[in-house]
Amino acid sequence: MGTPIRMSAIVLFNQHRIRDRQKRDQLVEAFRRADKNGDGRLSVEEIHGIYLAHGVHVTREEVQKIVDAADKDGTGLLTEKEFVNSQAVGDAMENVNEERPKPDTSRQAEIAFRLYDKDKDGYITKSEMEKLSKNLSKEQIDKVFARFDQDGDGRLSYAEFRKMMNK
Repeated sequence: MGTPIRMSAIVLFNQHRIRDRQKRDQLVEAFRRADKNGDGRLSVEEIHGIYLAHGVHVTREEVQKIVDAADKDGTGLLTEKEFVNSQAVGDAMENVNEERPKPDTSRQAEIAFRLYDKDKDGYITKSEMEKLSKNLSKEQIDKVFARFDQDGDGRLSYAEFRKMMNK
């Protein structure tokens, strides 16, 4: 595989793809719930209702501007595709997501740390990392330790591991 930096980039890329997919799924779900008459199009009033239902305070005029910007076929209504692909709709819905609790990344890091810490001594050694990191060469693991083993004891503490995971 690649260097720890490249691996971190891959992990971040995948996290963004997952978040984008989750955001898209949320928008599709919101669209389908708001499409009360089932015609596959949303009016300004229906979209305004979505925002209000999700605690996003916008005026009808602001929603009209969003619809005007996203309405590619000029009908004054948004199709599911127009709604989901609209940057303005997505930006407004981001306000909802910011108010929701974020996934507990510290919990995820703790789980990963425990996975690597085979002997449960609170540290990850090079040999423990080699056993689980089939895609990393010995040289790459040495580079990880050279960069993140801040106290130079040849092991990664949980704090050092977290710093590595956040890079």
